[in-house]
Amino acid sequence: MKSVLQLSLFLAQAFHVFATGGPPKCNADNCYRALFPCPSPSAVSVASAFCATITASATTATNYPTRATNACGLTPARYVSACKCGPTCSYTTTTATATTVACPSATPSNGGLINGDFECPSPSPPWTVQILDPSFSLSTTTSNFFTGARALLASLTGQSTCSGVCVNARIISPLLPITPNTDYKLTLATFFPNNTDGSITSTGFIGVQINGRAGLTIDSNDDLPREKWRFRQSPWRSLAGETTAEIRIEWIGPPSLLDTVTFAPVSAYSGSTPPPLGILTGGEFENGLGSWTQQVPDPGAQAGVVSLPLPGQVNPDYRFGSKAWRVVSPLKPNPANQELLVSARLISPTVPVVPGKKYLISFSTYFDAFGIGFVGLMVNNQPVYTRDPGDQGQGGINWWGLNTVYWTAPDNVSSAQIKFEAVMAEKGTMGVDAVVMVEVNPSVTAF
Repeated sequence: MKSVLQLSLFLAQAFHVFATGGPPKCNADNCYRALFPCPSPSAVSVASAFCATITASATTATNYPTRATNACGLTPARYVSACKCGPTCSYTTTTATATTVACPSATPSNGGLINGDFECPSPSPPWTVQILDPSFSLSTTTSNFFTGARALLASLTGQSTCSGVCVNARIISPLLPITPNTDYKLTLATFFPNNTDGSITSTGFIGVQINGRAGLTIDSNDDLPREKWRFRQSPWRSLAGETTAEIRIEWIGPPSLLDTVTFAPVSAYSGSTPPPLGILTGGEFENGLGSWTQQVPDPGAQAGVVSLPLPGQVNPDYRFGSKAWRVVSPLKPNPANQELLVSARLISPTVPVVPGKKYLISFSTYFDAFGIGFVGLMVNNQPVYTRDPGDQGQGGINWWGLNTVYWTAPDNVSSAQIKFEAVMAEKGTMGVDAVVMVEVNPSVTAF
């Protein structure tokens, strides 16, 4: 691979040919962007070699690069102009910057994905960046982010050369060591701006593949309105014989922001070790309650950590690990035996928080029937949220639905304890799993 200096000298020789016949004007148009896509070492090398053979009249050039003919056509002057501009980006810049800049949180604890929070000034190693549409750009920004101090910004820098449904850009993780037949969890946060023309037409989506298997797509019109961060947890299970995993995140159309990408075994969120994301330990219950506790004021109810999937679950493959906390009331509860209609409680360990800081609390809930009651969330014994099976975000019964709650630590409050309450009015089953608590950007708002 040629170095930047070698390419610069190579192009300088090519431009000397133009100078002998009077330099043509540089027009950095779509033809130029198609001829010099950034970053692509092979494309720049081919374009440089082509420009070294072309003359000011372009009469000696017949080997037009095929990737550029759609934008440039077969008009010699277009290629002369593009070659005059030369490449204004370098595929080595990202690597050089990344090796000289300290990146906070580059190595998540207890598993995770290196630099998945994009805290470096550019999308950088260990990610491989591929720009397939010359009008598309990937860079990091400090103006809008979910966690940390930066996010990855995908934006259009000009008219797209992509026609129809095609991938504009992608980032690829290095091969990550994994264990066969094991449950993993992917997290990510996305943000889609409004359409510039004011419409609400979908402009595309972000797609995620792990080892070539499509695992998650986030459409720009999922969970309207836009202009808000959306956090997701997505389960993935390795196959027999799989010992490595490669994550590909692809942009198909829309400008957007991406942040808080982690990939780790579900077991890493269990026990008392620091989790790959956030401050709350044991939120996956793979090792039982661990440092969590439970209360069962209703003697007619049964509560505890059980194996997944739950009986009757309509999406048995959609589960975070092999265990979850469950409450069952075999009969209609007697309010006289409950505490304010609460049949059971799940209580987290106390975690340190910073006064005035905002925190995301993400978790999954399960109900096996409509009208059985709701799960209430309390922080420091203050009610902040409820979820029942009829809520739109739950997705119905016999289904694990994700919940997103934002809580700001009041002044003079330096610790927090989460409490889930199963408020049951009828017989049935409720469940809680995949509990994550992480500090987020104060400007992030609920939806």
